[in-house]
Amino acid sequence: MSTTNKKLTARFLALKPIWRMAVVALGVCLLYFFLDDYCWNYARTWAKEGDRLQALLERGAVRQESLPENVKQSAIAFGTVEIPDDFAKTSESLALAVNETMKKHHITVYGYDAISAGKLAQSSMSEIAGTGGRIERIRGDVQFEISADGVGSVLSDFENCSSIDSLNSIKLRWIENQKKVDIRLSTEAWAIAPRNLRQKGGS
Repeated sequence: MSTTNKKLTARFLALKPIWRMAVVALGVCLLYFFLDDYCWNYARTWAKEGDRLQALLERGAVRQESLPENVKQSAIAFGTVEIPDDFAKTSESLALAVNETMKKHHITVYGYDAISAGKLAQSSMSEIAGTGGRIERIRGDVQFEISADGVGSVLSDFENCSSIDSLNSIKLRWIENQKKVDIRLSTEAWAIAPRNLRQKGGS
């Protein structure tokens, strides 16, 4: 034991019993508040988060048991279902997705033309639009040229883009004198639009 600790111990023992009890009580309170603010607070937070995750897993398991097999397979194949946005935002997102993809592959010259392609065929998604709306298809036709070794990656980016719901057509043409591939593809995004919407190309 160091000299400092010995002096402190001696002073503590020299105190009256009531003061020694007060010092011990103060130390216990300080230790309690320290543990409550740090160790126990983190433990409560983690326990609460653990309970929340467990409840989510249990609720998901119950719902999964009641799902038809074809719905389960669709979820595995297509991933998370996202609710369509309104027509204007979806159109903007589609154009931005094309622009960002072109920028990523350093394509500065390209053509892009977006039109309304009519309503989506009747399906369970039609219920999402409600009685005052419908699911509208927005088609974005893209045309550009790229080197042969870049075809696969650019098409993959289009296919995996979250703002593009489908690729309807892809046409490739080899340009001999430029040693490039001319690509014409039709992208499609889905949006919720009013039933009285009438735009170019709409139904």
